[in-house]
Amino acid sequence: MVNSVRCAALCAGLFSSVGVSAANLPDLGTRASPVAKADAETCHRLQQDFDIDLKQVVKAGCEPSTEQIAKLMDNPVGNLVLLFNQFDYSALKGPHSNGTRYLGKYSFMPTFPISLGEDWNLINRLPISYVSAPINQKAGGLAGMSPSGVLTDRDFPSVVNDPFDRTSGFGDLAYVGVFSPKQPIRFANGGKMVWGFGPTAMFPTAEKDVLGTGKYSLGPAFVAAYLGEDWTLGVFPQHWWSVGGDARRKDVSLTNIQYFIQRNIPGPSQWRVGMTPNVTVNWKAEGGNKVNFPIGLGAGRIVYFGKLPVRISGEVQYSVIHADDLISSRWNFRLSFIPVIPTFML
Repeated sequence: MVNSVRCAALCAGLFSSVGVSAANLPDLGTRASPVAKADAETCHRLQQDFDIDLKQVVKAGCEPSTEQIAKLMDNPVGNLVLLFNQFDYSALKGPHSNGTRYLGKYSFMPTFPISLGEDWNLINRLPISYVSAPINQKAGGLAGMSPSGVLTDRDFPSVVNDPFDRTSGFGDLAYVGVFSPKQPIRFANGGKMVWGFGPTAMFPTAEKDVLGTGKYSLGPAFVAAYLGEDWTLGVFPQHWWSVGGDARRKDVSLTNIQYFIQRNIPGPSQWRVGMTPNVTVNWKAEGGNKVNFPIGLGAGRIVYFGKLPVRISGEVQYSVIHADDLISSRWNFRLSFIPVIPTFML
């Protein structure tokens, strides 16, 4: 109960910063002032600008294209408000697991930009997760959850009679803020490079010990992506070191690297085919238990609910490298539902 209250307080504090900086965000609550429709040439020029704030397109009397929205969503530091809804269903295996165990996780990740003058944006992401894990809550400090996987000790299966009893609840709260130049690095072939860096943090707000790390953790984050006509390639590493928290819990030294490789399919639905897995490295684990490296294949497209554009995607992932002696993910099935909130939908 205390952790739930703490999570609510942290969420309220972080979201309040959005209100303070609302002048820098797209105007979500007020319809854009009516203007005369621009000529076709002007609209075409604006619709081909994939770095523009969509509010400017609407103010010019034009309608953003599906391609424009899709390209802006491909940009990990794009000037859009995104409401990531991600469902992961993982098949876990390991010693003493008596077959396959399943972990379900829902993550809500609001992502919003704040303008920092003419040259820089601060891209904020606040992942909040609800987890249903095959871990007995009585395992205490011998098991836990990181933002992207299960953390267990070698002795975990022998501590309680039913170590794989199910526990559900909210996990630790995380935050990442990336400072990114507004202007990308452009190449002669028409592609561009975007990048950003900043802090990342985790807070021990999990409802049950086994659903979190029990530690306050801080570290660096970095993102870089190539956005081409046909391909989107990028990497988004984060690392956390524990700086406080429950002294009975193990220290944290975790790396999470999301990489994305996607082929852009032209057309009215703007399909994307590729993979977006998360590689994890637990530097506190022993021997061959440090790394979980998945590969995957999935597809997604833009659909509209009224005027609301939403990217829906599904992906299957398999961990080609996984822990030798601990329970860990083998297969993961991911479904994403990502509404984008530009002004023109209002």
